[in-house]
Amino acid sequence: MEKSSSSNELLTISDLSIVYQSKSQRLLALDKNTVEIEKNTFVAVVGESGCGKSTLALSIIGLLAIPPAKIESGSINYKSVNLVELKEAQRRQYRGTEIAMIFQEPLTSLNPVYKVGDQIAEAIVVREQRKGGKEIDSDVQVMQKTYRTNSPDFPSRLPRIRRGALARVLREETLDALKRVRIADPEQVIDRYPFELSGGMRQRVMIAMALSQKPALLIADEPTTALDVTTQAQVLKLMKVLMDEVNTSILLITHDLAVASQVADRVIVMYAGDIVEDSGVYDMFSEPMHPYSKGLLSCIPAGSKDKARLKPIPGSVPNLAIEQIGCKYASRCPSVMNICTAKKPRLIEVKPKHKVACFLYGE
Repeated sequence: MEKSSSSNELLTISDLSIVYQSKSQRLLALDKNTVEIEKNTFVAVVGESGCGKSTLALSIIGLLAIPPAKIESGSINYKSVNLVELKEAQRRQYRGTEIAMIFQEPLTSLNPVYKVGDQIAEAIVVREQRKGGKEIDSDVQVMQKTYRTNSPDFPSRLPRIRRGALARVLREETLDALKRVRIADPEQVIDRYPFELSGGMRQRVMIAMALSQKPALLIADEPTTALDVTTQAQVLKLMKVLMDEVNTSILLITHDLAVASQVADRVIVMYAGDIVEDSGVYDMFSEPMHPYSKGLLSCIPAGSKDKARLKPIPGSVPNLAIEQIGCKYASRCPSVMNICTAKKPRLIEVKPKHKVACFLYGE
């Protein structure tokens, strides 16, 4: 167990390395990454597919498939507790009520045979059971009596709750959760099944379910990928507003730099399992420092009638199943030096709150 270096720090990941091991090969998905997330901060992790963004997110909430995934080294300190050292039963006490997650496709995350109100109510009950909420406890006793069970793990199986068993307090708080995510007619939506809602509505339900547990950290893994542009903008704006309303931090996983620029306070750029740049959102888009970050931004259309061609990044991502020596971006970098192919650069702070892993700025 380690103590946080700052009272404002919520989560500190130090030198985290994660490997995916199969019978035929070993793939280094994360290579000694360090991340710090402060309270009430919106952090976006960007990078192309396969760079390790989702692996980083799943490692925090403890949802990596083990095996084949294995944490080889490093620590994940949440409120001074190293989550890596906890057993699965202990990790479950943090999952949801302390650290919640919104997945990419809400239709596969919601249970299709239960109404959305019942599923949000389940999240509320689990939260209150873990935190010792007396009012919800009395409602659970009513439900236990209804279903004629005294099983001590009944609250953990609350998808069995049906509309008629929803107690008054639960129903009111479920309606409040739907209102919080700006659903116009929560009294109707609470009794609908997931397939009866649009993609944007389902994603709002997922956000409501996550926030109903009042987490200190909310992880959103590509939450707007399946949505149209208009709905995407609405969901992103909603997440930004709710962050302040419920006093939570958000870690957004995305491949879309435009999305990051709209909502994030900080942007972390990943490449081939490495964090190559970490800075405030304004510095990232006005003065990127790493060649990879510059390359990503040069690929974005300006939105004007400029006839200049976009500048794609040459080459391809290295095969992470093969041991990499030096900087992984060296083969594609226009500023490559001899040291880049012999030694891996460290992530260093080159100016206040702006970190870069590149030999152009020292060792």
